[in-house]
Amino acid sequence: MDRFGSSKLRIVWTLVFLFLAGLVFMAVKGVAGEGGSTLVVLGTPVPLGMDTLETYVTGNLRALITAAVPLVVLLGGCFPLAPQAAASARGERYAGLTAGVFLAFLHGLFLSQIMLLPVWAASLRLTGHVFPAELLKADGLALLLGAQLLLWAVILMRLVRSNPGLGLLLALLLHEVGARLQYFVDFGPDLGLSAGQVSLVSTLHRLLPSGQLPTDPFSGSGLLLSLGGPLLLGFLVLFVDPKSGAKAGTKRGTGKPKGKG
Repeated sequence: MDRFGSSKLRIVWTLVFLFLAGLVFMAVKGVAGEGGSTLVVLGTPVPLGMDTLETYVTGNLRALITAAVPLVVLLGGCFPLAPQAAASARGERYAGLTAGVFLAFLHGLFLSQIMLLPVWAASLRLTGHVFPAELLKADGLALLLGAQLLLWAVILMRLVRSNPGLGLLLALLLHEVGARLQYFVDFGPDLGLSAGQVSLVSTLHRLLPSGQLPTDPFSGSGLLLSLGGPLLLGFLVLFVDPKSGAKAGTKRGTGKPKGKG
């Protein structure tokens, strides 16, 4: 695990977010009144109008979780996978796609859940619940998206071996494309798409690192496609060695010309 970050890094990361969680717990509170709810931050009241405190807090914390957790999982483990994705040995590439991605996900899981300590502190302070079901579901979906992004990052870093950063950028662009496909899944029939086309778009939406909406239920088939699809594609991409043909051609062309008898 040290290739994804030193033990000192993990200790400092934990201490920083423990401090932030304590700060949030002491500095944030909510007040419900007849004229609406009020959020008090460091003694400064922030009127929320007619929004209920729990709805306001849960919605914003959910948005924070879905935005931050996948990025921490991805950035916490993708760059050490780049040498394995570009390795010449096929077994090392496969190890990067399987064991490497699994270890990277575990490291990102640790970093992301430590990062959420202030979120749980705010939830307890403002709603009275440490782990609301809605936020736990958002965390699970965000971790799933982070695992998808790691798989796609390895595939794209293999395709763009000269610059792993571009592979990472393409993985993030795929996330944006996949997220936009949700519109066609929801309103495909209204746009004139047939049932088969909507089904195709829905399959592509689950295959790409799009992320599920917090209102969507967990699906076994969707989970299999979200992780199994990129994994299978990664095995196919990593199987091909573009240098093998060139090496074979070089060996065939190095033969010495035969002398005339």
